[in-house]
Amino acid sequence: MFGSRREFRPYLASLILKTVLYGSWLLGLFPFTFDSGRRQLRRSRWLICYGLIMNYFLMFLMVIIGTQRQKLKKLEVFERNPVLESINIVTALMSIISAVVIHFMNFWKSKKVHRIFNELLYLEHQEFKELNKTSCQTFNCFVIQKCLTVMGQLISFLTINYGMPGNEPHLLLVLLSCVLQVSLNLNIMHYYVGILLIFRYVWMINEQLKELVNRMKLNPTTKSSRIKRLLSLYKRLLELNKKLIAAYELHMILILTSWLAGNIVVIYFLIVYGISMRKYSFFLIAFPQSLLINSWDFWLTITICNLTEKAGQKTSTLLKLFTDLDYKDDQLERSVNEFAWLSSHRKFQFKLCGLFSVNYKMGFHMIINSILYLLYLVQFDYMNL
Repeated sequence: MFGSRREFRPYLASLILKTVLYGSWLLGLFPFTFDSGRRQLRRSRWLICYGLIMNYFLMFLMVIIGTQRQKLKKLEVFERNPVLESINIVTALMSIISAVVIHFMNFWKSKKVHRIFNELLYLEHQEFKELNKTSCQTFNCFVIQKCLTVMGQLISFLTINYGMPGNEPHLLLVLLSCVLQVSLNLNIMHYYVGILLIFRYVWMINEQLKELVNRMKLNPTTKSSRIKRLLSLYKRLLELNKKLIAAYELHMILILTSWLAGNIVVIYFLIVYGISMRKYSFFLIAFPQSLLINSWDFWLTITICNLTEKAGQKTSTLLKLFTDLDYKDDQLERSVNEFAWLSSHRKFQFKLCGLFSVNYKMGFHMIINSILYLLYLVQFDYMNL
C-alpha cells in the first residue's frame, strides 16, 4: 500500500522532523521563527520568554504535586528498601536539575544555536541543493529509530506508573512528567538532527568524490573547480561540527549522566521486587523493557557520532584514490593534496568539554561503569535485600 520501504522511509522521516519542529515550538524549546523569503531563522524573544516561563512553571508544579504525593503515601517497595527510595529521590532530583539547566541553556546559547541552524539551512538550500539527488537511507533510519525510542520511553513510563503494585498515580503528575520527558527528548533531538545532517553532508561529499574519481579515470582533463568546492564545504562542516558540540555539550553530559543513574535505578527496582519481595507478575517486564529502550536510545547517540567520524575517515580514504591518477591540471593536484591533508589532520571528533569523546569506546565504558556502580550498591545494601 505504501510502496517499497525505501520510498516510505524519507516520507516518515520528514513527518517526524516536522513533528519535532512543531512540538519544539509548542513547548517553547526552539525560540526561532522561519523567514520563508530568506529561508533563514529569526530569533524570537517572545518565544524565549514563553519557553522559560512555561517550562519552569510546569516543573515547579510537578515538584509541588510530587512532594505532596510522596508525603501522603509511601510505596511498599520503599518501605521494604529505604536505599531504593533514597536513590530514586536522588535520580529524580538529578532529572529536575538537568531539566532546569537545559532549559536555561536554551536561552543562554540561543544566539549560537541560531547561527548554527541558519548555517545548516544555507547548506541545505544553497550548497547541497544540487547534490541532494539521492536520499541518505542512514539519515532516515536513525531519525525513525530516535522517534521509536521516545515513544518506547513514554510507554515504559506509563506502564511502570500504572502497573506498579500499590501505586496510585496522580493524572496531572503523570501528564507533567510525560511533558518533561518529551521536552528533554526534543532538546536532545535538536543536537541529534544537527549531527545527522552533518553526517549526511559528509556522505554526499564522499559520493561526489567517488563519482569524480571515476570520471577522472575516463577524462584526466577534469577541471579543479569541483574539488575546490567540495574542499570548501568540508572545511565549513568541520567548523559547524565544532560549534554544534560547543552549544550542546552540557546538554549531552547531563543526559548521559541521567541515563547512567536511571538504568541503575531500573535494575535495582527489578532486584528488590524480584529477589527481596519475591513478587513475580507481568508488571516486572516493564523494568527490563525500560532498560532496553534507554540503552537503545543511548547507543543511537553514540552511533551517530561514530558514524560521522567514520564518514570523515572515509573521505580521507577516498582522496588516496586520486594519487594513482595522471593529473593534467596542476591546480587540481594542489586542491586534492590540500583536501587530503585537511581530512587526515582535522577530524570530526565529539569531545564533551574536552574531557572525553563520544564514541563506541566511551559507550562501552559507561555500560561497564553502570554495572560496577550497581554491584557496589548491591554490596552496600546486601543485608537489606
